[in-house]
Amino acid sequence: MKILLAEDEKNLGMTLKKSLEEDGYVVDLVTDGVEAVSHFMDNTYDFVLLDIRMPKLDGISALKLIKKINPNVPAVTFSGNAGSTEMLDSIKAGAHVVLSKPFGIAQLKEEIKKYISSKW
Repeated sequence: MKILLAEDEKNLGMTLKKSLEEDGYVVDLVTDGVEAVSHFMDNTYDFVLLDIRMPKLDGISALKLIKKINPNVPAVTFSGNAGSTEMLDSIKAGAHVVLSKPFGIAQLKEEIKKYISSKW
């Protein structure tokens, strides 16, 4: 399964990428919303993970564009300081779940596994 991960905090992004790859996922890591949309247009992804607050284009706006390309791709958004409005906007944009940082990697993996089990 191929995952697009957009996270502007380099250390967190690399930690998430490494942990997901250890579970056998193929992960492309980008650092802003513009890169996320660009990568999504050029590749096929089974799952999208987006930080809500990123430079150039926030995760909610990126998710809206991604959902126009593929409305069926499952997505999880997350943020360390998103308010309830941003969380609601994420759901409206098509996120299946919104996680608050800090979240456990196990929690994130569980959300991905929920998608896999519902798909099959």
